[in-house]
Amino acid sequence: MSPTTPASTSKPANRQPKGRRKRSAARLAAVQTLYEIELTGNPVPEVLARFGEKGVAETAENTLPVDIPYFEAVVIGVSARMADLNGMITACLGTGRSLARMETVLVAILRAGALELISREDLDAPILITEYVHIAEAFFDGPEAKIVNAILDKVAKTYREAELAEAAERRRQEALAASGADLLLSGAQTDDIPD
Repeated sequence: MSPTTPASTSKPANRQPKGRRKRSAARLAAVQTLYEIELTGNPVPEVLARFGEKGVAETAENTLPVDIPYFEAVVIGVSARMADLNGMITACLGTGRSLARMETVLVAILRAGALELISREDLDAPILITEYVHIAEAFFDGPEAKIVNAILDKVAKTYREAELAEAAERRRQEALAASGADLLLSGAQTDDIPD
């Protein structure tokens, strides 16, 4: 399976740090591998071994070196927690939608994204969501990227609520500081105002 990234959303490869490119490629390769496992029914260890021989993710334009341990962690994690991930994603779907009616590659993207959101608290949720939106854009021209964004955003809000609240408060404090309003607010809190 070779996704084609639309020219309008692609960025020069040298713009990302090398490690980040390898991790992004690992996510793409994990989605491709999960898709293959779902379609063929081949066992996870067999598919991982075959991929380990290549060590690259393939796109229509080129091959990308992959962070192999990260790739394996995503594939093994999704495979081990499939029922939990399906339940989380299903809970975030709108009425009338089901995983069974979605395209296999879309489900693979959602499972991998949901896994990272719940298991990699060291990574920023909006960045993870954006990574998987870009993967969806590589595979689909339609509304699927928006679906990935909406569902993974709901997963993040449900399972990483405290982190997202802290990030929002941090952004609010930074905006106040940038505007000088923080000084006004801090002065108003300490001044005694007579009745």
